[in-house]
Amino acid sequence: MLKEWEVVVVGAGAAGLSAALAAAQSGAQVTVLDAYPAPGGQYYRQPPQYLQKHATRRQRQGRQLWQQAQQAGVTIINDCLVWYADGERQIIARTALDSYEVHAHALILASGAYERPVAFPGWTLPGVLMTSAAQTLLYQHILPGKRVLLAGTGPLQLVVAKKLLDAGAELAGVLEGNPVARRAVRHIPALWGQWERIAEGLASYLTMLWHQAPYRTGWGIVEAHGVSQVEGATIARLDDQWRPIPGSHQRVACDTICIGYGLIPFNSLSRQMGAEQSWNEALGGIVPVRDDNLQTSIAGVYAAGDGAGIGGVRMSMIEGRIAGFCAAAGLGHAPQTLALQQAKKQQKSEAVFQRLLMDLFTPGPGAYELASDETLICRCEGVTKRKLAQAVAHKASTMMELKSETRCGMGECQGRICEQGVLHYLEQVSRQPVDASSVYHLRPPVFPLPIDVLGRTPLV
Repeated sequence: MLKEWEVVVVGAGAAGLSAALAAAQSGAQVTVLDAYPAPGGQYYRQPPQYLQKHATRRQRQGRQLWQQAQQAGVTIINDCLVWYADGERQIIARTALDSYEVHAHALILASGAYERPVAFPGWTLPGVLMTSAAQTLLYQHILPGKRVLLAGTGPLQLVVAKKLLDAGAELAGVLEGNPVARRAVRHIPALWGQWERIAEGLASYLTMLWHQAPYRTGWGIVEAHGVSQVEGATIARLDDQWRPIPGSHQRVACDTICIGYGLIPFNSLSRQMGAEQSWNEALGGIVPVRDDNLQTSIAGVYAAGDGAGIGGVRMSMIEGRIAGFCAAAGLGHAPQTLALQQAKKQQKSEAVFQRLLMDLFTPGPGAYELASDETLICRCEGVTKRKLAQAVAHKASTMMELKSETRCGMGECQGRICEQGVLHYLEQVSRQPVDASSVYHLRPPVFPLPIDVLGRTPLV
């Protein structure tokens, strides 16, 4: 039976909780649907119950935001997968015990982001994992490896490096692909006032210095080595386009490799709904087009936070407040004019730091050129770079033609792992720039479902 809910927020991370709180404070009835066992998202990810007393300062901040939302009357449903959404704001979600078919009077998409996968020889070996996965293991007091190499780009590399050292791991090295020090000089004004972030980065760097852990900027991983487990890696100095410089290759011994190449917006729902999209490399790739109130091209549907363009936790919270205020006002609740104006002013200020992050930590095109012919690009369907090349030779010239020819993007992840790799490969061979029209067409379900759930759900 279709239920009528006033404001529905998808995602209980920084953006989603901030949006829910703002909408509730405006007088709206708000329900948050979140896939995790507890609110907080990736940034405020909560520890298991038995580790609550060891919660970090960040986790305590997330819990405080969550409690503020609940005190304002927000209903939060956890362990809830939203797997269908359409342009009429109808959504279908499920938990282990229940299913929800809902028409939202206003819908706020705050589904966050996920780490950008980059394929290189050996990246599918056991022992290669995303940096955020290593962080999740560390939150649960599990050491992902004994001798760890971190490669990629972004401040998360430094944060996790410090956590690994604090937990007793040895670092084979931390490789930052971009020449951050040289680029940072032109962004000095944007760093003013970012004391907490600077302090976190400085603490991480000093910890590595104390442990004499190698930290190299302008370096990256080229290949992982091993048979049934990571045993080492080849690294090299990179040029400004992230292409390995000949003669700079070195072999490094390690048993674990953490790769982190920045984030990609998880905006599958807005794409499935048919909201207008654009391609913005600096914001992480495919993002929904939004107006000044963060409303998408579909009336009553708003997008906030990293799921609408990578901007970090502060930007996510600011955008969440804007979306929450505007969604409630759009339904006839009292407009929070002063609070909205203040949030939009903060948004403009934070955008300066957002541009700094993108300039410092966006990977270059060479990162997508490391794969050999036998490297898997689509892990779900076992599609190698050679198979993509064969499909192109057979005149496949679009993403959907490659999908039909090779099945890339048809697996459980619905293309989240391979889409950007295939996009950049197609850009290389066609010499045509990537745009939002050249991506996979997304169909329900967004996440894998038991067949009996799908069978008894009437899709409209």
